Amino acid sequence: MSLQVVWYLFGWLAIVVYLVVSGTVLLSLWRPKGLTTSSLSYLLLGALIAHLFYLAEGVITGWLRLDTPEAVAVVLGWLVAGSAFIKWRWGGMSAPSGFLLPLSAAFLVFALFEKPTYLPSELRRDMLLMHVALMVGGYLLLMLAFATALVHLLTRWSLKRKRSLSLLDRLPPLELTDRLTSQLVLVGFPLLTLGMLVGMVWARWEGRAAWSDPKVVASFLTWAIFGAYLHARFVRRWEAGALNWILIIGSLCLLVTFLVVRHTLAMEG
Repeated sequence: MSLQVVWYLFGWLAIVVYLVVSGTVLLSLWRPKGLTTSSLSYLLLGALIAHLFYLAEGVITGWLRLDTPEAVAVVLGWLVAGSAFIKWRWGGMSAPSGFLLPLSAAFLVFALFEKPTYLPSELRRDMLLMHVALMVGGYLLLMLAFATALVHLLTRWSLKRKRSLSLLDRLPPLELTDRLTSQLVLVGFPLLTLGMLVGMVWARWEGRAAWSDPKVVASFLTWAIFGAYLHARFVRRWEAGALNWILIIGSLCLLVTFLVVRHTLAMEG
């Protein structure tokens, strides 16, 4: 029991550091002359290691099964935080981490508080794991697009309000964030689509009605919002501000679908 507490502390340590780093980055954007964030990336690296220890212990001991929502949340949270670290250290973009790290913290909190989920033993695991892998890839890229869209809106707001040059120096160029946002959605949306299709085929294979599952319905509505974003961008040619708001709404729906809406296929133990 004491060892399990230690591993849980690793999870909570990662959550706290994610929130501290995120808050400091956002505060530095609001008051760019008073704060420096140069050393925070090393603190983020420590949180990533603690997060990885928490994940590894769960996999080794078997309580964190890779085909359950709790495990997916832990993996997805680590990938989001790791992407924020890479953007920071090698991409020179610290601003997205202010929006990405709270998502990692939310995924970890979900895994820590959610009751263990048990899937029926007769379910095929191969198609399920393919479904999970595709969905994780789609979720990750769309979360990165979400943060990039927020940074883009922040830069536009700063330019319109004629904020200080020290703030604009901390933000990437509008052209970069606009291009990166669309590229992330162009890759993430097909992964999300394939993951949903594999999940529907898997449910059909198991003799279950996919459309009776509230998570499937919520996922389809979220998918439609991202589809509307692509239509508005490449067919209707909307301006970037409106496009980013569509993307933000879709990303929030994505979070609600994952963290709030429950699968009827799952059984709580």
